[in-house]
Amino acid sequence: MKANHALTYLRQLCCSGLSKEVAITEFLKSLPMFIPSNSNTFSIGDIGLVPNYHLSGFDISDMVRIAPRIIADYHTSERQQRATAWFASHPTIHDPRIMEKSFYMTDLYNLIYRRYDMHHLLWVPVPLDGVSAGVLGMYRTPGQKPFDNKDQMQIMSLLRYLAHAYRANDTPCDVAPNSSSGMLIFNVNGTIQYQSPEARLLLEQARFPRIQIDMRQQDRLLAKLAELCGNLQRIFRGHDAPPPSHIHNGPNGQFMFRAYWLNGGESGPQNLIGMTVEHRQPLLLKILQAMRDIPLTPMQKEVGALLAQGVSFEQIGKRLSIKYTTVKDHVGKIYDKLEIRQRDELLPKLLADHH
Repeated sequence: MKANHALTYLRQLCCSGLSKEVAITEFLKSLPMFIPSNSNTFSIGDIGLVPNYHLSGFDISDMVRIAPRIIADYHTSERQQRATAWFASHPTIHDPRIMEKSFYMTDLYNLIYRRYDMHHLLWVPVPLDGVSAGVLGMYRTPGQKPFDNKDQMQIMSLLRYLAHAYRANDTPCDVAPNSSSGMLIFNVNGTIQYQSPEARLLLEQARFPRIQIDMRQQDRLLAKLAELCGNLQRIFRGHDAPPPSHIHNGPNGQFMFRAYWLNGGESGPQNLIGMTVEHRQPLLLKILQAMRDIPLTPMQKEVGALLAQGVSFEQIGKRLSIKYTTVKDHVGKIYDKLEIRQRDELLPKLLADHH
């Protein structure tokens, strides 16, 4: 993908109105299209840069039990003071030995960074709201070249958009109709007895979209699923209880959990409870991803994304500060490229072509 198209996608993503964790997680995953990098992260902490939790552009579920302790141990007051002093006169840290001379001998590097090929790094502070501070982390493998001044200038141009994404409200959003699903089986005490491979992956995506310093927050979803099992039992005992279903929204999308008796409604201490989990991504994210991969101009991609959301020609023109006739011209070229004839065909075409 050309750099200007990748840059357009990253800007659109940050200004899309998607919740901050959805937008930032997708930003981290997509950043390598603009600046070669891998295993990118975004840490959020206090104004002293002491992290509270971390978002990542890669799967970190296998590290959530040990990573918080390692990260917390690394961020000593002495190291944070060195980082703060450095950032007072420099926009980035491009060499970790600035913060710790023996960085490549630390547990942080050897137990986490090496595991994900995070050797060369670029740490960039992102001012957020005066109370919280962010640090964008970009990484490259030992075989790649270190980040240079050009990389630093390119990422600095995106920081205001990343900060804008962080300030987005976590409002409910429409989800795409296509989904993936799996099956969990619990005992009557609410303990998982079996997970299909699909369910195991989905549960990890729902539980561990981020690394929390406070691990108690990571167990809230499991507690909620155990509560669903209890609700199901109370209903079948004749009591008033909420339906045994739960919608969980997070950086990886929406997860719907539904519980039911595996033996057709006869509860008992030896019986098992089945629970389906269904995953759907935010519809707007799917639209942006699909438009990103179509060979159109950046402006046509913006028009197409709004058109797929049902925005009128008049409103598209106002939002993008272009004439009505210009909107019509862009729409015609989008239809030609996708081989469709009308607006009603656009969204199904985008969702069908992008998996």
